[in-house]
Amino acid sequence: MSESIFVFFEKIIYVIFFSVIVLIVGINVLETRGHHSISTISPNYFEVLTLVIALLLIGALIGFRKSITNLLEKLPIAVWVVGFLGFSLILQLIVVKLFAVKPSWDFGALVNGAKLYLETGEVFNYFSTYPNNIFLFCILVVIGKVFTPDLSVYILFNIFTIIASQYLIFCIASKVAGRSVGFISLSVSVLFFPYIFFSPVVYTDTISLIFLLFPLYLMLDKNGELKTSLPNILLASFIFSLGMLLKGSLIIFIIAFSITLLLYMKGWKKAYIILPFIMLFIVKTVFNTSIYQLHILDKEQQIQTSFPVSHWLVMAQNSESLGKYSAGDVEWTQELLTTHPREEVSDIHFEELQHRFQEKGLLGNLSFNLEKITHTWTDGTYYSLNKIKRNPLEPTNITSLLDYKSGDILQGFARVQHLILFIGLLLAFPLIKDRKAFVTFCMLSIIGYFFFFLLWETRSRYLVSVTPLVILLSCMSYFKIKFRRSIG
Repeated sequence: MSESIFVFFEKIIYVIFFSVIVLIVGINVLETRGHHSISTISPNYFEVLTLVIALLLIGALIGFRKSITNLLEKLPIAVWVVGFLGFSLILQLIVVKLFAVKPSWDFGALVNGAKLYLETGEVFNYFSTYPNNIFLFCILVVIGKVFTPDLSVYILFNIFTIIASQYLIFCIASKVAGRSVGFISLSVSVLFFPYIFFSPVVYTDTISLIFLLFPLYLMLDKNGELKTSLPNILLASFIFSLGMLLKGSLIIFIIAFSITLLLYMKGWKKAYIILPFIMLFIVKTVFNTSIYQLHILDKEQQIQTSFPVSHWLVMAQNSESLGKYSAGDVEWTQELLTTHPREEVSDIHFEELQHRFQEKGLLGNLSFNLEKITHTWTDGTYYSLNKIKRNPLEPTNITSLLDYKSGDILQGFARVQHLILFIGLLLAFPLIKDRKAFVTFCMLSIIGYFFFFLLWETRSRYLVSVTPLVILLSCMSYFKIKFRRSIG
């Protein structure tokens, strides 16, 4: 196949990416859902004021970027990296101390389920309904076995994962764009709102970060180029596959990796496109077989009680919840599973899905999806405040944090940061001229998340998994980097 075809395919990817980002930025300029996520109302002029502040900061970044990069080049690596990671640790420990919560929802099922299993050998029925969380359950069981199944240990594990991810963000940015952009990306990640306020919450959102960043780090050589050796491709595919076990939406990274291999591998090595999917099949098969043989899950019970994929597709079209979690749809699916075989339940779901599409009509579907995009992509808190507001150990602390003064300042910080990062993606256009595999992978992943959550049940917190790529691409864009091979 002619190389020009792949170049044309890349151009299509770029067009789709910038079209998506223009839409996301446009909606973010007009709307914000951070207050909505904790059932409060944004004050008058909040959107306008935060937009003006964001634009002023962007102007300052662009105006002083040369001075900033010159200064950063003179700083010792160890001092900057250790200092910022140490600050991240302190910041997260403060948040945990002040805003720790009693485990509930899926977070509670995982932490309490791991403790129950280690103490009695029993497994919550929850995991037969939601087997998608069984991999994190196994991770928590191992950690609890090695240390102790206390909440504090699991929170420390969550903090360690976030800090390790921030370090990998620094390493990847340094490989691709040089040390100064590495420093900038690290500082942004340490101050990134969801990485701070999700620290007390042990769940797939933050744990998933490592399953993106570690294989991405392995994929790139010291100059930020894609490694082409078979062992590296297989190892990266293996870790991406583990990520998909942890969180289903991470299959987007596997698809993006596969397409990247197709575009940038030479000659017959383009056939490597199938390796990530072969690895995913092997990993998923071995893991599921092991889970059944170890009697962690009962295969027959899981087939009967686990929600089919169609459940999340039909819930994604729920007009009342705007495609987010719907208790009514969950109860309906549970009732269907008690009276119908799983295959019939899927058929019923697809009939209801068709009905929901037809009921809204063309304009209704456009309006629904626009509102769904708004709720998913304009919450700069990434739903973290909603989670730490639930069952707080110190209710007075969270009340003080979210009151009308400090709460608005906090929301303002989240929105300004969110706007700066996504507007930065609009400035990524100069990065495409060098045809870098890393840039294309980032763009493919962001495109994938955008369209995936049009079809799937969604929340703004689900975007946490892809935020490292937003940070990396945005920082590279603002500082108009020349790629690593050009700067030595």
